[in-house]
Amino acid sequence: MNDKHLLIFTFSPVQGFISAARRPRDLFTGSYILSYLAEQVVIELKKLGNVKVIYPQIEEDGDNENKLANYPNRVVAVVESDPEKGLSTEEVSEKAKEKFENTWCEIYISVFRESGLIQKLNDCAKNQFKSHVENYFNVFSIYIPMVDKEGWQEFLDISENIDAVDYGYTYDLAERILGATKSWRPYKAQIDDCIYEAERDGNKVEVFPNGCTMCGERLHLAIDWRHEKLKDIFKEEDARHIRKGEKLCGVCLTKRFAVKYYFKDKLGGDFWHYPSTEEIAGVKFKVALAEKLKDDSGNKDVMQDVNSLMEEFKIKDGNRKGEYAPYVLRKRLLEDDYYICLDSELFRKDGWEGLFKDMEYMLGKDKTQEVKKKVSALTNNIKERYGIEHKNPYYAILISDGDSIGDWLGIKSNIRREVLSDSFHERFSKKLSEYAKDVSESWKDRYPRLTIYAGGDDLMALMHPFEVVSYSKLCNEKFKLALKELAKENKEPSISAGILITHAKMSLQKAINDARMLEKKAKDVEGKSSVCVGVLTRSGNLTSFVAKWEDIGLYEELVNAFRGGGVSSSLAYDIRHLESSISEDNTGIFLSLLRRALKRKTDKNYEWERLFTQMECFIKKTKHYLKDSPITNFANLLYVARFVGTLREVETDETV
Repeated sequence: MNDKHLLIFTFSPVQGFISAARRPRDLFTGSYILSYLAEQVVIELKKLGNVKVIYPQIEEDGDNENKLANYPNRVVAVVESDPEKGLSTEEVSEKAKEKFENTWCEIYISVFRESGLIQKLNDCAKNQFKSHVENYFNVFSIYIPMVDKEGWQEFLDISENIDAVDYGYTYDLAERILGATKSWRPYKAQIDDCIYEAERDGNKVEVFPNGCTMCGERLHLAIDWRHEKLKDIFKEEDARHIRKGEKLCGVCLTKRFAVKYYFKDKLGGDFWHYPSTEEIAGVKFKVALAEKLKDDSGNKDVMQDVNSLMEEFKIKDGNRKGEYAPYVLRKRLLEDDYYICLDSELFRKDGWEGLFKDMEYMLGKDKTQEVKKKVSALTNNIKERYGIEHKNPYYAILISDGDSIGDWLGIKSNIRREVLSDSFHERFSKKLSEYAKDVSESWKDRYPRLTIYAGGDDLMALMHPFEVVSYSKLCNEKFKLALKELAKENKEPSISAGILITHAKMSLQKAINDARMLEKKAKDVEGKSSVCVGVLTRSGNLTSFVAKWEDIGLYEELVNAFRGGGVSSSLAYDIRHLESSISEDNTGIFLSLLRRALKRKTDKNYEWERLFTQMECFIKKTKHYLKDSPITNFANLLYVARFVGTLREVETDETV
C-alpha cells in the first residue's frame, strides 16, 4: 500500500523573537537561531527515504564565510507512508518535532554551560532559566492524507467546482487546518516567584525581578545585574557585552551569547564582534577615509593612531588574548585593504559624551581617559590631514516581502500560470531561494549593508540612508525577474517594502517595530507593489510617505536636489504649511501654490518646471491608490527627502 500524506511543520513565535533586540548582533542571532532550527528539521527529514521536502528548496554552496539566516520557519513535505520504505507519517512528524526541540535544547544548554553560568547562578535563577527556555517555542506539525476534488468538497461541505490536482486540494485543506490549529495555543503556566539579594544604599535587601529589558515578556533572571556584581557571575569578557541597566531573561540571555558559545564553530568569520548601528551610519565616512588613505603614501601617522587604539582595547585574560571591546570590529561592512577596523562611533564627535560615559562603565575611568585622548588625536589628525569628519548618526532599516504569496499558493490563483502541484510548489520554492541568495550577495561594493535575514521572499537589511531606496528598487526588479516565468502574462510579481531611517541611538526594538508598520502601510496600498519610507527622529517623531515603485523616482530626485542645493531646504516647510491649510478637494489650488513656491525655492539653473511636472503627476497618481490624502502624502515625501538630502555623512572643508 502506498499512502501519501502532506506534512506542514512550523513554529512560533518568530517576529517577536527577532525584534526583541538591543543591538544588531541580537537581531542577527535571533533570526539565525530560527533559520538554524528550521534547517536542522529539513536536514532530518531529507535523511528519511520516504520524505520529499517541497519547501524550502535551498542549495547550500558550502560557503561558510557568508552564513545567513535563509531558512523560513515553515517546512512542507510529502510523505509516503509505506512500511517498506520508512517511517509512518506520524513518526515522521514526531521526528521533526524531536529534532527541533533537541536542537533548541543544545543551543541554550551550550550557552548555560560554556559561559560558566551553570556554576555561578543560584538555584532560583537556574530554575528561572530552565522555565523560560523550555516553554518558549510552540511547535505545530500537521499532516493529512492526499485528497481529490470529492474529498476536498466533502471535507469542506461545499460544491464549488475548482480544477486542481490532488496536491492542490490537499495543500488548501492543510493550510486551513494549520490556521485553525495555530489559533489555539497551549497554556504553559510559569510561576516565577524568585527573589534575590542586592545592595541598596549600603543595605542588603531582597529584590523581586521585574521585566527583561530586551523583550519585556518575562522576568529577568534573579541575579544582581549591577556592573560591579556581573563580573562575579559572568566571565569578564562577557560582562562587558551586557550594557548598563540591562537585565535579561533566560531566552534573551541565550540570544545574546549563542553566537559566541554555540555557533562559534558553525559560522565563518567573527559574528560575536558584529557591526553596530553607528558603524552602519558611518559607512560613507569609512569609504571616504579608505579612499584618502589609499591615495596617501604617507598615511603612517593615521595608521599608527589606529593601531595604538587597537592595543588600548585589547584584553589579556589568562590564556585568552585578542579579545576586543565592542568598539573594535572584526566582521566588516567593507572589504578593503585600507579598511579601518575601529567602530564608526569613535569618529563621530557629536556622540562622544554618551560614548565615553558608556565606555567608562565598561573599561573604567582611567582606561577611558587614555582611550579618549587617543581617539581625539586620531580624529584631529584625520581632519587636519584629509579635511573630513564623520557627522551622520542616521541609518536605515529595510524590511520587505513578496506580494500576494497566499495567492501564488492558493487553490484559486489570479497570478499563477498553472494549477498548484507539488512540482510547481518546488519550482516556486527554488525561485524564492534564488532570489533571497541573489539580493543578499549582489552589489556588496555598491551597497555596503548588514543583511539580517533573506529567506524565501522575506528580507531585512540595515544600510545607509543614501542608498536604501535604490537598493530596494533593485530587489523588486530581482523578484520580478525571478518569478516572471511562473506568472500569467498580464500579472507582474512584486514586493512591498518598509524603509525606516532613524538615529543610531534609537531603541532598536522600537525601530524594527516601526519599520514593520511601514511595510504594512505599503501592503495596504491598492495593488501593492509599493514602498513606504519614513524618518523616525531621535525625539520619536515619525513621518512617512507611500509610493509605487515606478513613482519613487521623484523622492530620489528631490534627495539629490536638496543635497546639491538645487532646491532650498525650506521648501519642505513651506509646503507643510500649505498642506495644513488646504483640503484634499482643493488639489488644483494646492498645485498652483506649489508651482509658485517651487519657482521661488529653486536655483536659477535648476529645471524647476520639469520637477513640478513630476510632482503634479505623483500627486494625481497617488490619489487613485492611496487611502490617505495625496497632498499630505506628498508633503511627507518632501519632508523625508529634505531630511535625507540635508544629512552630512562626510563633512569636508568645502561643505562646511
